[in-house]
Amino acid sequence: MSVTVTAHDDIPFPDDLVALAERAHAADGEPPFSDQTLVDVRSGRAGVTCVAATDGERLVGAAVVVPQPDRASTYTVELVVDPEHRNRGVATAIAGQLRAQLDGTVEAWAHGNHVAAQRLAELHGLEAVRDLYQLKRAVAGAEDVPLPVDLPEHLEIRAFEVGRDEQSWLRVNAAAFAEHPEQGRMTLADLQERENESWFDPRGFLLAVAADDPDDVAGFHWTKVLTKDDPDKGQVVLGEVYVIGVHPFEHGRGLGS
Repeated sequence: MSVTVTAHDDIPFPDDLVALAERAHAADGEPPFSDQTLVDVRSGRAGVTCVAATDGERLVGAAVVVPQPDRASTYTVELVVDPEHRNRGVATAIAGQLRAQLDGTVEAWAHGNHVAAQRLAELHGLEAVRDLYQLKRAVAGAEDVPLPVDLPEHLEIRAFEVGRDEQSWLRVNAAAFAEHPEQGRMTLADLQERENESWFDPRGFLLAVAADDPDDVAGFHWTKVLTKDDPDKGQVVLGEVYVIGVHPFEHGRGLGS
């Protein structure tokens, strides 16, 4: 079966691309795209492009290219191939098209660090410069996680409120992750996109606020709750520490812990 690889100056088929990502996620156990990339795809963010592979009927592979606004000629790339079309040269063809059209520095994420991704990286001279690890532990219930909370006297904990806390959270997030290449650049639109996700629950989005001013946010712990089908255990609930941040003014006081 022949596959056609085409470069696009936008994302002309966001729903098909999301569906492709979901098929890959189900097969690999890891999503091929970051949350921010999915936000960019769904929102049609300006400047985000793609290289797509089709078999005449549907999308069988794609790479999403995101230019970095604060670093000239630097691009972040994430690539996925349909599980049914792997080992047929689809990823190699997409990567070759990318190499021909991009002039600058390419940063690629390899979610799950699969063997095929390692081979593709070696073929195109990419070297690992940053590793992200996912640490897990089993939890039987709330009683299995004794978490003593010893807050500074001037702070208290409350849940995030949609429509109230967005700007305060964005300010603290930008300050806490000023040197982080992805998290620190989150915008109001990015946050609102996440609020519309099925996994979003403000009850697990905890804010540390000033006791005398509940709108003065000092830090936060954002929890993502997902369900996953396990062949041995059935449906399993996963709680993810999505992001935790503390304003630099509060560093060194134990607030993160």
